[in-house]
Amino acid sequence: MPSESQDASIAASLRDDILRGHYRCGERLPSERDLAQRFGVHRSTVREAFKRLEQLGVARIRPGGARVAPLEEASLDVVEHLLALDSPPDPEILDQALEAISGFRAMSARLGTERADAQQRAKMLEILATMLNEELDVDRHLGLVTELSDCFVEASGNMVLRLMRHGLRKRRGESSGDSIHLRVTPDKGEVEPHLMKLARAIEDADGATASEQVYRLSTLFRRTVREEGIAISSSERTAESAPGNRARAIGGAA
Repeated sequence: MPSESQDASIAASLRDDILRGHYRCGERLPSERDLAQRFGVHRSTVREAFKRLEQLGVARIRPGGARVAPLEEASLDVVEHLLALDSPPDPEILDQALEAISGFRAMSARLGTERADAQQRAKMLEILATMLNEELDVDRHLGLVTELSDCFVEASGNMVLRLMRHGLRKRRGESSGDSIHLRVTPDKGEVEPHLMKLARAIEDADGATASEQVYRLSTLFRRTVREEGIAISSSERTAESAPGNRARAIGGAA
């Protein structure tokens, strides 16, 4: 049996090359023989690596070798790898991922608000009261956001939403989603009006308003993450262009 660590490492290297555009859609990947020589492994190990790529949906195994598949037909799992390609993550990909999660949370808020029983409704309001009335650090704030989202999903009674939550959480924990780049919160003054409207919507079982407020809160979070990403990128570019760094780069290139 080939070593799992070897075929996983080869698959990861090829996957990142595909995601970075080093191989175009429809282009043939290097042959089993060439890759076996490059990585110093048996061809069966390369074959297992190709299977991993096919399972991810970024390659197709056909007679004559493996070819790159259209990225839009890949597994949702590929999102975590796209985010992990760079640090900080590509801002466009990150924003698209957060936009999709925003839609999921808004739907959960609508159904959860409409279907919650008295105990679930009280728990939601308790979380919101904590967010409104206490000074919270970033980790505590984000923890409460996750807890409230869980309350909505559970109250919705929708099994598919529960499965989606599990899948999103698994990917977020295994990718850059829990990195420092997402450990930010919007300005409290901007957040508070939406939290108060959300609390009233929950009290009134007004799912439409709850959904709207959750989406607006998510939009504020997306904007904050985007601004943080721009600031980090700008800081890194400034550091790289400093005279000392330029000299080291030139010396290293030489």
